[in-house]
Amino acid sequence: MNPSAEPPETTTGQDRRSFARHEVDSAAVVFLLDLRARVPGRIVDVSLGGCRIRSKDRFPVGIYRRVEVEFTLDGLPFRLAGVVQALHDPYTIGIRLLDLSERKRAQLTGLMEELQEAEQRASGGKQEPGMDAC
Repeated sequence: MNPSAEPPETTTGQDRRSFARHEVDSAAVVFLLDLRARVPGRIVDVSLGGCRIRSKDRFPVGIYRRVEVEFTLDGLPFRLAGVVQALHDPYTIGIRLLDLSERKRAQLTGLMEELQEAEQRASGGKQEPGMDAC
């Protein structure tokens, strides 16, 4: 441990996410790669770092399970690789995105910019900080 380094913050409820999270509502499918199964659901929010998916069925996975998530937002189809990073409840998981190609990252960045602009228009130009990793 580096004695000159500042101690980590211990404030409860503080958001540690690295990317702005954008609330969305669109159909999604989570592909559980090792089980060769698919779980339909809804994408609840998305960022450059990850997304949250809710399903009417329980997710038969634990954390750190490799998945792919498929969804369409603003007419753009996405199929992105990730890992289950959080189990919010039996029906909601957080996925951290992995191995984004330059093309997919550029598409997702463009989508995030469009969502940010729409949120700013809807809030009358006010911006609330929101960060994301899952």
